[in-house]
Amino acid sequence: MSFSLLIVSLILAHLIADFYWQPMSWVHDRNTRHFRASKLYLHVLTHGVSSFLVLLLWEFNYGWQALSSVVIATAVIMVTHYVIDLAKSYSSKGVVPFIVDQLAHLVILLLLAIWLSDNDEFFTHSWEWLMQPATLWVLCGYLLVLNPTAVFIRMMLERITSGFSATGSLPAAGQSIGMLERVLMLTFILLDQFAGVGFLLAAKSVFRFGDLSASKDKKLTEYVMLGTLLSVSMTLFIGLAVNYLKAV
Repeated sequence: MSFSLLIVSLILAHLIADFYWQPMSWVHDRNTRHFRASKLYLHVLTHGVSSFLVLLLWEFNYGWQALSSVVIATAVIMVTHYVIDLAKSYSSKGVVPFIVDQLAHLVILLLLAIWLSDNDEFFTHSWEWLMQPATLWVLCGYLLVLNPTAVFIRMMLERITSGFSATGSLPAAGQSIGMLERVLMLTFILLDQFAGVGFLLAAKSVFRFGDLSASKDKKLTEYVMLGTLLSVSMTLFIGLAVNYLKAV
């Protein structure tokens, strides 16, 4: 309970300080002036104050009432946040640096929460959750609907529509869209929300209808229908199998 409260409070403070208390002008200043940007130091200070308040409240309610631990943890958050954000300012601006940046911040917060909670609550609960057959079956399901299913569909379509290529589309876009589509469908199936699967298929049909109508290409229409039906069939089979195996 105390660990969960601490980590969610630290993440909440991080999200507020990083996305709501940091104007875009601060981000621009950091990206252009790097370590000379005064707004970078102000941003780090904002994180320090918000994290200090969270840590102080938690420590004196659930911890060992040690102010030194609060000061050390706050200092670690501020220093690591400065280093991570400074490194990001020199990187190319895109999705990957953004994800790496946020993951690095979250790992620091997680490690601090584990240290401050001074118990094995995180490791015990994580191990117990991971070692449950239901968790492993769900993990298998998500792994199956990604690359293995994509390989199977590609092999099936190559056999049926040999020599056909979908021109005018982004490289690997179809495969990426298919993976995301199957992940969403599997999530709906595991949650027993089959209406969500229908909504997803309906939404895809609406977007695809204009393209297929404009192309007047029967082969393209058949190619899209085959790919969609294969993807849906495989995901339904995997999702229902995982739901069954979880209950066994």
